[in-house]
Amino acid sequence: MKTRNALGVLFLAASLPLSMNAQSFQEGDNVLGVGVGLLGGYSVGFTGNGVTQSPAINLHFDHGMGDLGPGTWGLGGYVGYKTVGYKSNYIYYNYDYHYSYLVIGARGTWHYNEWHGNDKLDTYGGLMLAYRSVTYKDNTDYGPYGYLNTYSYSGSGVGFSGFLGARYYFTDKIGAYAELGYGLTTLQIGLAVKL
Repeated sequence: MKTRNALGVLFLAASLPLSMNAQSFQEGDNVLGVGVGLLGGYSVGFTGNGVTQSPAINLHFDHGMGDLGPGTWGLGGYVGYKTVGYKSNYIYYNYDYHYSYLVIGARGTWHYNEWHGNDKLDTYGGLMLAYRSVTYKDNTDYGPYGYLNTYSYSGSGVGFSGFLGARYYFTDKIGAYAELGYGLTTLQIGLAVKL
């Protein structure tokens, strides 16, 4: 009887690390993040009468590729979108202009979770190569002393950025995440789902 109990305890102890790491990011894992951006970047702090803004919505995907040193590396993508508009009527002028921002990127992540020992927490950092685009449209009416402005332009560029993040899982599949870095905004928070 004692031998059977001892074997049972050994079996439980041997299987415990596997269940402890069930929530950690591993090779083959697929995580989808849906969130909103806060703090800085792309007119987030622009407020006042006549200002309208959409939330800075972002979507990212992370696939566990395999071991890299003491952690796991992942590969995925990112899409972020935001709009800002301004309308205001003055004595002779009717201001009306609008910005649209789009970020599309490929991301590489490195997840290191040995340091904290919490099976519900996934901590990571990474780099993103992103295409960033801004579109501006101006329909301002300058009244009797001016003209109706229908000016528009767009600009784009490609560049690197870095980020740090953490996911905390409430169940085996559902959690929350926060990322600090430069995507569409400086801070992004949202829902993380293991697929």
